[in-house]
Amino acid sequence: MSLSLHILAWIPFLNPLPVWSDRVWPWLLLPLAAAVSVVYKSIKCRQMREVPKEAAVILSMIVLSMVAAAVVLVVVVETMDKW
Repeated sequence: MSLSLHILAWIPFLNPLPVWSDRVWPWLLLPLAAAVSVVYKSIKCRQMREVPKEAAVILSMIVLSMVAAAVVLVVVVETMDKW
């Protein structure tokens, strides 16, 4: 009974789920990038059978770009920290 009341008392925008630890939040990039790539390619492709392949290409480009940006930022911060 108390669990059901606790779930009913949860307000999503006022009490967000506790996923903002340093280990969890970077993994939220994957579903976000997947959703963006599928929606973008669903709009741009002429036929829907092209969407999975094209979305996978865009997804990999997004993830690799974000990893590259993270590496560059780590290098910049470490360089600035040494000065």
